[in-house]
Amino acid sequence: MRNPRLGLLLFAFASSLAACDAAVDPINVKSNCPEQPLRGPSQFAPASLQSVIDDFEDGDVLLPRTAGRSGSWYPFPLASAAAMGGASMDCVAHGLWSGHFFAPGAADGAVNWNTTMIDPFSAVIPYDASAWSGFSFWIAAGDTLALPMDASVGVTTTDVLEAGGVCTVCNDYHLIQGIPLTRTWTRWSFRFDELGQKGFGLPQVPLRKDRLVNFIFWPKQIDFWIDDFRFEP
Repeated sequence: MRNPRLGLLLFAFASSLAACDAAVDPINVKSNCPEQPLRGPSQFAPASLQSVIDDFEDGDVLLPRTAGRSGSWYPFPLASAAAMGGASMDCVAHGLWSGHFFAPGAADGAVNWNTTMIDPFSAVIPYDASAWSGFSFWIAAGDTLALPMDASVGVTTTDVLEAGGVCTVCNDYHLIQGIPLTRTWTRWSFRFDELGQKGFGLPQVPLRKDRLVNFIFWPKQIDFWIDDFRFEP
């Protein structure tokens, strides 16, 4: 199911960049990296420390220890030998570091990358994100990804998990589907109320922001860059 807003979002984003050409500077990146993003004042308004989920500027895959968050990035399944990833200075959209996650040789859809709000993930500890209306991030396809490629991005809450959830048929996450990955850094912003379940879970439940466990990034094949991942007011 492709989200009909995606084309409009890209058009609006490109239009906003064109409107401020005089104040926009390109970012020089290495030859195998995503194409240059544009950095302008409207695209990178200062973020509060509480809103930054991860900008990777600490050089690791641990979330900044702020606003009660103590989580980290991890592959799912947890025991996936193919999954690799970490912070990198090679290809960035903003600042000096970004995240690069990949799973060479993994079957289509067999691996996804997640960030849990509170570690350990196995404990399924909910995080209260009710102060925020949504989230945003820069994302781009890695150079080994066969394009075209779409990704699903969403969240898990305690309601849809087998451990402690209200579900009888579980793991029907709240997602945005059909996000196109390209070799150009692209910034996406979504409201929580835009996310929806696929429909197989029982019962279907509203997204409870106060029961948020983790974010999921799930293209069929894993090789993507991500940067400046934050909550939005």
